[in-house]
Amino acid sequence: MSKALTLYRLQKLDSQIDKISHRLKQIEQALNNNLRIRRAKKVLVRAQKNAQRIRIKLHQIEDKVEGKRIKRKLVQTSLFGGKIKNPKELQDLQMETEALKRYINQLEDEQLEAMIENEAAENDEEQAKKALAKAKATTSEENASLLGEQLKLQDDLERLMREKEAVLVAIPSEDLSLYDRLRVQKRGTAVAEVSDGGCSICGQALTPADQQSIRSSHLFILCPSCGRILYES
Repeated sequence: MSKALTLYRLQKLDSQIDKISHRLKQIEQALNNNLRIRRAKKVLVRAQKNAQRIRIKLHQIEDKVEGKRIKRKLVQTSLFGGKIKNPKELQDLQMETEALKRYINQLEDEQLEAMIENEAAENDEEQAKKALAKAKATTSEENASLLGEQLKLQDDLERLMREKEAVLVAIPSEDLSLYDRLRVQKRGTAVAEVSDGGCSICGQALTPADQQSIRSSHLFILCPSCGRILYES
């Protein structure tokens, strides 16, 4: 087997290892990222705060209505109780009870609006709770699938690393240094196959002499255009 072909085998293993390692990082990030749940929680917190604010507002209006109704009853008791004889005082009490009636009517309108607002806020809160539950369920399902994929990829990675170690034994250190340097420079592709008399990566045509040299087991021929190590199967 030529030295170039040995490096090509190493490159195929490294490419698979890189792909799996990249995917494992993605899975790890996904497992640690509960963005969907955090967003759903924020929505729920806002809905709960809004519902609480409206409930307080409704209770305050209800308390006002009840208080004014009690006060109006007391005024009416004084007005019609027969104890007050002074016409001016009676007139003042009559005006006060009418004013209280108008104010109670106004408060009851506000109370109705608050009740409608409260119902909508409670509905929003309930929908937010359902959305959070759904987000948790979806995340749990996705995580189960990701965990299964993670285990399989880890097994594949261990197998590939063992295969790589076996290939590395047959590669001299100077050849490995060249390969590693080119792999960094050429974005992971240090070795290119000869196809149709040229480099399969950049398409550079090769001379018959170069092609003959590539078949040698003890020489490296670099593509005159892209600088990659060439091999012919």
